Amino acid sequence: MTSPYAEATREAAIDDGIANLLGVVADNKYHLGRWLSQWAVGAPGLESAVAAAGIAQGHLGQARTLYPLVDELIDGGFASPDEGRTRRYNMAALDAPFETWGQAVATMFLVDPALDVVLRALQPPAEDQVRRLHRVLDESRFNTEFARGRLVELTTRWEHGRSHLTGPLTTVLPEVLCWFGPDGEEGVRILREASVLTADGAGMRSAYLDVVAPVLLDLEYDIGVSGTPGDRTCEELPWEHWNPLQRRLETTA
Repeated sequence: MTSPYAEATREAAIDDGIANLLGVVADNKYHLGRWLSQWAVGAPGLESAVAAAGIAQGHLGQARTLYPLVDELIDGGFASPDEGRTRRYNMAALDAPFETWGQAVATMFLVDPALDVVLRALQPPAEDQVRRLHRVLDESRFNTEFARGRLVELTTRWEHGRSHLTGPLTTVLPEVLCWFGPDGEEGVRILREASVLTADGAGMRSAYLDVVAPVLLDLEYDIGVSGTPGDRTCEELPWEHWNPLQRRLETTA
């Protein structure tokens, strides 16, 4: 028989694990939205500019939906970045504004599906939490398609589009692949055993690659990924730079 103390400890560990994942998703949405909003007046073409503004606003709103969830799970103490919190849990790729439209497109194309994969894999026990996660996913369902369209457009129709995209794609992709976590991660194990997470880090990484790899390979980008759907493999990831607390790669700058 499980003691009440052990059960309470287990429930607290589950809440902490859910809060950790929601917190990092929220911070990534917040900073993706923040930097993307700056291209509402700089994106090439009215359609892209309007879409960038809408997606940015959506991400910021979704982050504001997720922050209170984290707050409830850890009993307060997780303010949003605009409320003065200094420690950030976003990927290093979102530390600074996008310098080019190509960087904005590449980062959006790679980061957005990763956030969706984690939210889809997360099955929190409370119905209200599930409802709010579904709302976030529903609101972001067109983001990846928009980014894919702009990626194809820049690659195939712009004279220097490929050169603008190659750098960001090869820099951001390894970090996003690490973001799902290394094998045997304790917090993920706890959530998997509690049936709160439907896949481990490798499973989520595989699901993510099934979304982004076909597009990148069709466009003939060298991304170090091979294999078939559901069984894709990637080159060795830079785990030596991985910060498990903030779920990001430590930069050398």
